[in-house]
Amino acid sequence: MIHYGESLLAKIPVVRQLYAGIKQILEGFSRPGPGRRPHFVLAQTSTRANMLMKLFLPFAFAWTGIVFFLIFARSTISVAASALFIVVAILFALDIFKKKIEFGLFVTRWPRCLTVFWIFLVFLYPVIGMALGHYYPETCMPMAPCPLTVLAIALVAAAIPHVDRKVYVFLLPWAILSLPKCLGALDCYEDCILFAAGVYGLVLLVKNWEVLGGRQRHG
Repeated sequence: MIHYGESLLAKIPVVRQLYAGIKQILEGFSRPGPGRRPHFVLAQTSTRANMLMKLFLPFAFAWTGIVFFLIFARSTISVAASALFIVVAILFALDIFKKKIEFGLFVTRWPRCLTVFWIFLVFLYPVIGMALGHYYPETCMPMAPCPLTVLAIALVAAAIPHVDRKVYVFLLPWAILSLPKCLGALDCYEDCILFAAGVYGLVLLVKNWEVLGGRQRHG
């Protein structure tokens, strides 16, 4: 199934490049295990992969907040959305120096698979959109605001407990507030992925609130 999905993504040039980049970063989180098969260990994530993601996320959120919301989608709502995305970009950028976030994958099997599943959905966004009748330029590409938020939530959730709680909290409003789209608003049903990712992220945040709070105080 994964190989079939990758073959579909490979047919879309921009998506193929983005997917290959994220896949390379995820592979950087692994080390050879028994039988030379990838064995993911959160405590031994690649420093280079961590830094690449920490550079990518603030740039992507700042670009979205400024270029997309303030230049292309100017409205009252877009100004508020821009502020939210810029705050997230700043928090991610500050973490380059604070080093509270250590991106990686869950050690246990099903949460790790779920993280990969969310990331896979990010790159399936345009495919799902086209299936729903949204063709270019209405197609929602992987680095649009909604897929970008899904990607960030998946990576931050997977990094628990090595996470800055402030970043986590500011990521969730854009996702949770997408519920009206699941009910038909803007005819954008693919954003049900965004809402589901928000619920997923919120559940893990509530579950680990005290742990993240303790790390925040001692970080």
